Amino acid sequence: MAWGHPQTSGLPTIDVFLSSELMEPPDGAGHYTEQLLPLPGIGTYYIPLEVDPAPVDWQAWGVDPDRVLYLCAQSLFKYLPQYDEVFPRIAREVGKCQFLFLRGRLSQGIRERFWQRMRRAFQAYDLAAEEYVVLLPELSPAEYAAYNALGDIYLDSLGWSGGNTTLEALPHGLPIVTLPGSLMRGRHTYAILQQMGILDTIAHNLDEYVQIASRLGLDPEWREQMGQQVKARQDRVYRDPAPIRALEEWLRSLKT
Repeated sequence: MAWGHPQTSGLPTIDVFLSSELMEPPDGAGHYTEQLLPLPGIGTYYIPLEVDPAPVDWQAWGVDPDRVLYLCAQSLFKYLPQYDEVFPRIAREVGKCQFLFLRGRLSQGIRERFWQRMRRAFQAYDLAAEEYVVLLPELSPAEYAAYNALGDIYLDSLGWSGGNTTLEALPHGLPIVTLPGSLMRGRHTYAILQQMGILDTIAHNLDEYVQIASRLGLDPEWREQMGQQVKARQDRVYRDPAPIRALEEWLRSLKT
C-alpha cells in the first residue's frame, strides 16, 4: 500500500506500507499493521499537471471576486464537524471574504448536512453562512485550474489533509495554511510545505490556524509574499528522484 490510501489496511496479507518521511509523525510505525517504509521527502515522484484554465462565469455561481477568496478544495467528507468553527472565526476577523467549497459528486444528503452545519457554525458567531459560504458544482479539469487561479488563499482541511489537491494548487502561487494532525493522513500538506522550506503558514494549533488565515486575508502584502514563495519553490516537490532511488535500494536489499 501507499499513502494515496492514508491509513493501515489492517490486513495480514499486506506486508509493507510505502509512506513519506516528512508526513509520518515520530510514532508513525505504530499506526500500521504493515512494515512502514518511509521514503524521502513526500515519498513520490510527482509530475505537475499542465492544464490551461477555462473561462468561468464565477459570479453566476455566487462568487464575489471583490472579496478575499479562500479555497476549500477537499471533498466535503474531509471536513469534520469539530473544525467547523474555523470558518466563521476567520470571517469575523477578515470581514469581506468567501469560502469556496466544492460539492462535487457527493449525494444531496451529504451536501445538505454540510450546509446545515455551516449555518449553525456561522450562527454561533452571529453571522450568516449565506454571506460567506459558496458550494460550487463539480468542475472539469480546466475549470478546476481556473478555480485555483481565482483563489487568494488555500485552506488545507484539518484531520485529513490535501495531497494531490495541494500539489495542483502550487503553480498558481496560493499561500497555503495547514495544521498537521497526529496521523499521516493529516500531514500531507505539512510535508509539502516542509519540502519547500515554507514554514510561516504551518500552524501549531487551531487558534494559530485561524490567526494565519486571517492575517493572510487582511495583509495583502504578506499574502503576496507567501504566494510568491510557493510559486518560486514548487519545483522542490516535483520530479524528486530520491524516493525512487530509496525504493530501488530497499527492493535490492530483499535479495540478500
